[in-house]
Amino acid sequence: MPDYEIVSADAHILEPTDIWTNWLPAKFQDKAPKLVKDSEGGDAWLFAGAAEPDPIGLTATPGMPFDKFRWKGVTYEEARPGCYRGADRLADMDADGVDAEILFPPQRTIGHFLGDEDDEFVRAGVEAYNNFLWEEFCAPDRDRLIAVAQMPSTGVDDMVEFLRKAKARGFKSVVISNWPSGGDSISDEDDLFWAAAADEGMPVCIHINMISRRARIRARQAAAKAGGRQLYASRGGTNAGAKAAAGLSGVFSTVPSTIGQLIFTGVFDRFPALHVAMIETGVGWIPHFLEQMDDRFWRNRSWTNLPIDRPPSEYWFSNMSASFVRDDNGIRNRYEVGVDNMMWSTDYPHHGNDWPRSRKTINESMAGVPADEKHKIVCGNAVRIFGLGD
Repeated sequence: MPDYEIVSADAHILEPTDIWTNWLPAKFQDKAPKLVKDSEGGDAWLFAGAAEPDPIGLTATPGMPFDKFRWKGVTYEEARPGCYRGADRLADMDADGVDAEILFPPQRTIGHFLGDEDDEFVRAGVEAYNNFLWEEFCAPDRDRLIAVAQMPSTGVDDMVEFLRKAKARGFKSVVISNWPSGGDSISDEDDLFWAAAADEGMPVCIHINMISRRARIRARQAAAKAGGRQLYASRGGTNAGAKAAAGLSGVFSTVPSTIGQLIFTGVFDRFPALHVAMIETGVGWIPHFLEQMDDRFWRNRSWTNLPIDRPPSEYWFSNMSASFVRDDNGIRNRYEVGVDNMMWSTDYPHHGNDWPRSRKTINESMAGVPADEKHKIVCGNAVRIFGLGD
């Protein structure tokens, strides 16, 4: 078994320039994301429904000082090869003292496929990414580069099939970007997927937001009606940077609803072996949220006929976890968060990362934390939840 000491529970991939020509079937090449130039000469990906291309700037920042961050004008030549090549990522992990990374897809890239109206194209795009991840990026060392399989948006039956195939192939976990049956909120039909995940012993990850396929399609249709006007956070105009930063500050606003829906609808009563990990959500806010959920439970459990047997916080401690990048408040309040329920991460290669100073960041933020608790947070919980070394 590998000797893990530091595990990043959330890292990402900047897709290589040839990912879709190599992995997406030829019949879909005309609909693949397109690599273009941004307005300042940097590299960018043009995705469906977007009036402007998405620059790689803030997803290729390892080693850059904060005052050098920029949204546009960054090229693949400037980005570290570890952002998009597995063998080079291992070298960067060695420099950073990180033994393993749990790897999640680039969200906007995956959204390009998940929001398409053609079921076959959705499945093909998700399969292309998963094949790239397993066969190419993680191939140099799958004990250190831990693949998380993306699930499609084409219904619960497809999700179950993709999950079982991922398990058989060797993936350690799956990530869902929408509710399994495709609704805008949780439904009874989702139980087929939760049952399969529990049966296969596959932890289910949710990377911040859950966006239904219908919502993605509606956004694209609205953009088309507006003549291609960008509906997403503006990157141009007056105070563009301030607007973008404000948008990033509110990105976690949907997370409490997701957790609440999972707990209050009795998912973990029906599937007690299921584990759901909330990725890149931070943890410092969780004690207050747990307190408020329990308060609502005690006040409303009778007239609402809630289908749960325990206070909501108990399901958090027994069936859920969350990852953070830098969260000093969460570390100080770790007993209320749950020492067994929090996982440190780098978020490499995004602009939240501290490469190659992750060990310094850990030591600064966890000064005074007992060694056994520190080990759980930076390693042991991820090893246990994702079954590393099994």
